[in-house]
Amino acid sequence: MITCKNCRNKFEGKFCNNCGQRSDIQRFSFRHILHDFLHNFTHVDSGLFFLIKELFLRPGIVAREYIEGKRKKYFSPFQYLIIGVAISFFLTVKLGVIGFRHVEPEVLAKFTYKQVYFLQFNNFIYTYFNVLLFLSLPVMAFFSFIFYKRSGYNYSENLIFQTLLAAQRNFIYILLMPLLYALVEKWLIGIGIYYFIFFIYYGFAYYQFFDGNKFWNIMKFILSFIISIIVIQFASMAVFYLFFFRY
Repeated sequence: MITCKNCRNKFEGKFCNNCGQRSDIQRFSFRHILHDFLHNFTHVDSGLFFLIKELFLRPGIVAREYIEGKRKKYFSPFQYLIIGVAISFFLTVKLGVIGFRHVEPEVLAKFTYKQVYFLQFNNFIYTYFNVLLFLSLPVMAFFSFIFYKRSGYNYSENLIFQTLLAAQRNFIYILLMPLLYALVEKWLIGIGIYYFIFFIYYGFAYYQFFDGNKFWNIMKFILSFIISIIVIQFASMAVFYLFFFRY
């Protein structure tokens, strides 16, 4: 009999029948750490790259499978989102690819109070918008829950769905980083391309995820998407004005 080092359960075989941990756990070594790190990213059936590929091809189906219990099959969506937000935030700040970065002092001096506010707000949003993406998940989940209530998915399950989409959206942004950098002087074009892809991708995911009449599902997606963006925008403007705006 083997005693599990994780839960102290006694068992026979290669895996604990109580918690699932392997029986041959050894002391950490550099080789062990490197193997575990690469395994999490490249494992054929549950690594990060597998999840990225699947979310490109069938995002709605992946979300349904994950919600319905196929958790072991996929890399954690929350870990994926956090990793992506950290990378994209670093690249955005480091490269300064979006936002009105250079306003001459003599030009800025002529700005009205309202113009200064929107200048600062735009720079704030486009510097931290991948962090705000993370914070906006509850709003997106709330409206997909309201508009698709008949689907049977509760609010928490809609939150999982939105987390998977947000994580992949963040990865798309990282892929577009060379384009955004090339268009740094015309960054509105680059960010416009990003938002167009973002909208199409979400529509595709909603189409796969929710059952029912596909035409009405798309109509509900468009409406819920627009309302979500409006609510997020106004909430961001209010928070920025109260806590970050300086004139």
